[in-house]
Amino acid sequence: MSQDSKNSDFGAIFAAYEAKVRTQFQIGDRLRGTVTHIDRNSIFVDVGSRSDAILDRTELQDAEGKVPVKVGDALEAFCIGTSDDTIRLTTRMNGSVADASLLEAYEAGIPVEGRVGLERKGGYEVEVAGQKGFCPYSQMDLFRREPATYIGEKFTFLITEYDSDGGNLVLSRRRCLEKEQEAQRQKLRETLVEGALVEGTVTRLMPFGAFVDLGAGVEGLVHVSELGWGRGLKPEEVLTAGQKVTVSVQKLDWENNRLSLSLRQTQESPWSRLEGGSDYVVGRRCEGIVTKLMPFGAFVELEPGLEGLVHISRLGAGRRIGHPSEVLQEGQTVEVTIVSIEPERQRLSLSMEDRRAAAVDDEPEAAAAASAEGQPAIRAGARLTGTVESHRDFGVFVTLAEGQTGLLHISQVEVERTGNPGKALYRRFPPNSSLEVVVLSVEGRRISLTLPETLEREAERQQVSDVTDQGGASLGNLGDVFGGLRLE
Repeated sequence: MSQDSKNSDFGAIFAAYEAKVRTQFQIGDRLRGTVTHIDRNSIFVDVGSRSDAILDRTELQDAEGKVPVKVGDALEAFCIGTSDDTIRLTTRMNGSVADASLLEAYEAGIPVEGRVGLERKGGYEVEVAGQKGFCPYSQMDLFRREPATYIGEKFTFLITEYDSDGGNLVLSRRRCLEKEQEAQRQKLRETLVEGALVEGTVTRLMPFGAFVDLGAGVEGLVHVSELGWGRGLKPEEVLTAGQKVTVSVQKLDWENNRLSLSLRQTQESPWSRLEGGSDYVVGRRCEGIVTKLMPFGAFVELEPGLEGLVHISRLGAGRRIGHPSEVLQEGQTVEVTIVSIEPERQRLSLSMEDRRAAAVDDEPEAAAAASAEGQPAIRAGARLTGTVESHRDFGVFVTLAEGQTGLLHISQVEVERTGNPGKALYRRFPPNSSLEVVVLSVEGRRISLTLPETLEREAERQQVSDVTDQGGASLGNLGDVFGGLRLE
């Protein structure tokens, strides 16, 4: 390659570089660049000009002389002047800045540093670059604090009003805080994901839950149903305002400014302990508290978050009852026997009939004999396979082990509604077909049956009802939340 060709290529490269270099800067321009070097006095920032811009190190360093940025970090600042192709930067104006006036700061929106002096009618006196200014109460913070909190302290302000003769200097710290919050909020929006565990501070307790500040004034709601695994928890029983907590992000709806959080998901589930083995075993007699009465049975809590169903057929102690409220009331302490455990489905079947407990605990011979013949014992809660024997309008008779017969009542079955229920049952359960059933009760020779899916539907309907009862309240609106912080 000839020398002329090389010079031509170099010229093209230099021209392309020059085209990208910014040469015009105005006082007040907001510049974003990359830190290239930090020395004892200055921080050098590449802002796309021929030479690096310079920021006074003292603007960022703390009491120990450390700065919160390093080489390679992005930095945003304001242009406060140029000299000899050197651009001077500031993140705020203070008394040491000689080449930028308060008027320039006002017109360009450059933050200024001021010290709060005396409290006076309507606000505070603030000294900025040797001049006296005024900051109204409403513009000192995002929310009101005691005046002593501010007196004598240095803060960053924006100038909202300024006369050229310096006779009227009005300041706002709140606007600076709002800008900082908006930047932090945007960062949260970019980094926060559903399922993440984050730290926050409890700000408010309400009857429907607790608000938690995740930073930058962004608050989410821990609904009462997510306070823990126990039922009926109240926010004041679990949390206090100002408490630091770790929460799980359940749902992020930035479009509607709704953040749903959970404390419960940060705690071990009692059901997970059952999967690994525990003291809760089939046949054990336990003490629990009645938490809810439903037409089909009673829910009993053995420990917070571990709740089982006593079907209505297992409440009567040998007699029929129309509703659990005939024998129980919510909040009552009762003894129950564990009939079956399904931790993977979070299902626990219980019984309150003592004779069933005896059948489980005191008659192992009967169970052993049935097991030896390859059949489970016919007792409440047992899951059996039988054969459809005959049909009636009121139900289906099913042949079980040793020639015993049980009744699957039509109330335990979902069938099409027709004028002939017996025919509908016949179509659903053909004669001599195999059928899996669950024993509801055994009263002498009378055996009442149900279907496994019937019990599952009842439990699922209860769970849906619980969610509707406990989760019907709003998850919280950031607009409502910020209203309390004067961010409206």
